[in-house]
Amino acid sequence: MRAALPCLLLALAALTAAAQPAPGSNPLLRDRFTADPAPLVVGDTVYLYVGHDEARDGDLFRMNEWLAYSSKDLRHWTAHGPVMKPTDFKWAVRDAWAAQVVQRGGKFFLYTTVQHDDTHPGKAIGVAVADHPLGPFKDARGSALVTESSTPSPYGWDDIDPTVFIDDDGSAWLAWGNPVLYLARLKPHMTELDGPIEKIALPNYTEGPWLSKRKGLYYLTYAAMAHQGHWEHLAYATAPGPRGPWTYQGLLTGPAHKSFTIHAGLVDDFQGQSYLFAHNAALTLPDGRSGALGRRSVTAAYLHYDADGRMWPFTQTEAGISAPLRPPAGQAPALPDPGTSDPRVAVQQFVQGYPRAWPGQPALASVTDPFEQAPQAVGFNSDGGASRLVQTFTPAADLALGRISLYAGDGHGTGESRALRLSLRDVAAGTELLGDDGLAFAYRPQGAGLLSFDLSGHPAVTLKVGRRYALALYGEKGASTLFLRASRRDAYAGGEALLDDRPLRDKGGRPADFALALYAR
Repeated sequence: MRAALPCLLLALAALTAAAQPAPGSNPLLRDRFTADPAPLVVGDTVYLYVGHDEARDGDLFRMNEWLAYSSKDLRHWTAHGPVMKPTDFKWAVRDAWAAQVVQRGGKFFLYTTVQHDDTHPGKAIGVAVADHPLGPFKDARGSALVTESSTPSPYGWDDIDPTVFIDDDGSAWLAWGNPVLYLARLKPHMTELDGPIEKIALPNYTEGPWLSKRKGLYYLTYAAMAHQGHWEHLAYATAPGPRGPWTYQGLLTGPAHKSFTIHAGLVDDFQGQSYLFAHNAALTLPDGRSGALGRRSVTAAYLHYDADGRMWPFTQTEAGISAPLRPPAGQAPALPDPGTSDPRVAVQQFVQGYPRAWPGQPALASVTDPFEQAPQAVGFNSDGGASRLVQTFTPAADLALGRISLYAGDGHGTGESRALRLSLRDVAAGTELLGDDGLAFAYRPQGAGLLSFDLSGHPAVTLKVGRRYALALYGEKGASTLFLRASRRDAYAGGEALLDDRPLRDKGGRPADFALALYAR
């Protein structure tokens, strides 16, 4: 019996080893629930900063501290425990939301999201500093770097998810926001904004931006699609500089397993390979607690670029970076060709991002401040789906129609399997005023901004005072082709918005209107 015991122990050890996931497999960190990964390379070591998810059943998020891990190969990780908690900022009260650490001048700066106290209600961005990547981190200002008053908007928690990038010329840039992306330059000491805050309108942007640069090309990777009625995806855009202009390049990956949110952090060319960190909710801890919305787990994937600098889409897998490296060959997929518009209409996209007023002098407008009055994205997939997005209106004077402008954006655009058509009908007469069956038009995904239709090449259309008309976009029911922006209240007494034949309502059940403007020839 004694002779058999060593053999039994060896067999048990082999079974235990076989049950252990391979280093680099996902979830990457398995000692607790972690989210919002932010990597930092210091010499031959990668430090990974994460929020600690501690949500109980029924909680949305419960995050009381930021944790740090380190690795020299991205497969074997050492846990270093908490590096800071929200109340280390004396002006903050809770919420260790997404953070990032950058290095400058021998110091390490941690930028993060917290809940401000009642002196500045809402989410705020703080900055802390340390002499070592593992801290201790201390409040670098004694006050928030960004508060809700810094970014007035119709959205409730837009000051979240900071990312910081230091360029080769020494300039430092801060980007953040949900669902509006903000950008500002930082002063060299890294604790004060250096100039105005700008808005950047990117297609399908939700939150979680990550700024990076590789081979002279700038990248913005971000969580997308949540405000278009989907679980978050990852998307990215490229630009010749931090201020853009940004070119949308499409989606990188779909939703995370069991997690509504997803949040990217990139490491480029570490030991000759690039990586993308994110999170899902696939982890089950030894005590039996399983992943959920507020109990997420960090993942890693190989990140590949083609010769033109485009990123290859990927899928979060259990194997993660434990799988053999197999770089794809050829060119990464490009956005589909949107097709062509009817020659009788000239489509002008992204004339102005996040418009605060209609350009020029519209003859009729449903709202006066599109950005402030029409914050809700509504598409063909909204409220059970529809094939028509309609706004009715009644002119106060005869109008020889020359141009139509909509506050719109996002979506996947048109292509072989997705079509859009612009329609204008006289409601009482039941007649179509734009050709026999409306005008087909091509649409490339754009950020939240103006989408205009120039009808100077169309036979004259005169709208009569007091008559009721219906402007409509026709598309595939359930598709995420394009999204109009709708008001949170009945902003235009002269008409109503409809999904097919159903009146559009806000979340409180009140009538809503789409943001549109009509111009004379």
